[in-house]
Amino acid sequence: MSKRAVGLVAIVLLGFGLWMGLAQFRPAARQPPPSGTARIILITRSPAPSPTLLPSPTPTSMAQRMVVTGTGGLGLRLREGPGLLYAVVTILNEGTPLSAFPESVEADGLRWRRVRTEDGAFEGWVAEPYLAPTD
Repeated sequence: MSKRAVGLVAIVLLGFGLWMGLAQFRPAARQPPPSGTARIILITRSPAPSPTLLPSPTPTSMAQRMVVTGTGGLGLRLREGPGLLYAVVTILNEGTPLSAFPESVEADGLRWRRVRTEDGAFEGWVAEPYLAPTD
């Protein structure tokens, strides 16, 4: 093959490769975005059977005053139950005052404490290492 023929083949192959590469930018080649909301659910292990939670009593003198601390400003997740697999009710800001009930539960390698916000708007479970007494 002559140098001219080799050069022509190279140009044709380069042009074809460029044409194929640009095909993704043509409207006909694009996929429309999926409709609806995507949900990602990450399950790391099977949840233990959840304890039956009784209706919450009103805060009494047995409740200890605590404050959210040690979150680095990210806040603390208040969950529906004691464990990482329970839904997040809200995120409590650093310094949020809480009433903490005496009961605590060990789950997912953490000790969980049942708490209520001072205004009574939220109640749930938080990881105890992020609580400090205000007394």
